[in-house]
Amino acid sequence: MTSRLEDLAVQALKEGWASGSGSFASLRLNASTMGWSEVTFRGTDSPVTSLRPLDTTEAKPNSLSSRYGKGTQPLHTDGAHLPEPPDFVLLLAEKPSEVPTLLWKCRIIDYQRPSYNDLRHGVFLVNNGSESFFRTAASGLDLRYDPGCMTPCDERSRRAADFFTDATKSVVEHHWDEPGKVLLINNRRVLHARAAAEDEPDREITRVAFRAGAAGA
Repeated sequence: MTSRLEDLAVQALKEGWASGSGSFASLRLNASTMGWSEVTFRGTDSPVTSLRPLDTTEAKPNSLSSRYGKGTQPLHTDGAHLPEPPDFVLLLAEKPSEVPTLLWKCRIIDYQRPSYNDLRHGVFLVNNGSESFFRTAASGLDLRYDPGCMTPCDERSRRAADFFTDATKSVVEHHWDEPGKVLLINNRRVLHARAAAEDEPDREITRVAFRAGAAGA
């Protein structure tokens, strides 16, 4: 498995995601030399986040964990609450985990279906506190969806939400079966989620997201 972020990015742009192994520090340094900028999701939080299964009472308001707890998450875009979501999301597991990350990529046939018009034209209210705004779930080939922060405002957006719920039937499982395994997700084209983690409350994944400018287009 490759540990070069450049190689992972090439594959993620082509296939939707790429898996490898490596040091988180070296991958972040690699991103900096590529001109990628790290994205902060909330206020003054660090761009590097430790993701752990949480009960609904422990989670931050409006997060997916506050709604779904340690159960299976719905498919979503990281940073969907931001005016411009990050281009890539890098995940790393220092230890193996029995809980997979679920991945879903829109197929060519999906873009040709009438339901794609619902993604392009259905309006969602994106909850970002005092800076909330309206968006559709699709812009060209880019996708944005997170039921934790996006509320359907019309019939088309309600059908779009149903479309993403139905997409869970065709996810691909990424297994964290080796220590130090990394996963780079093309966050503009692929939705992802965590499988149920009730049986593994100590699962920990480190995350950092990037904007890559022209590289993420």
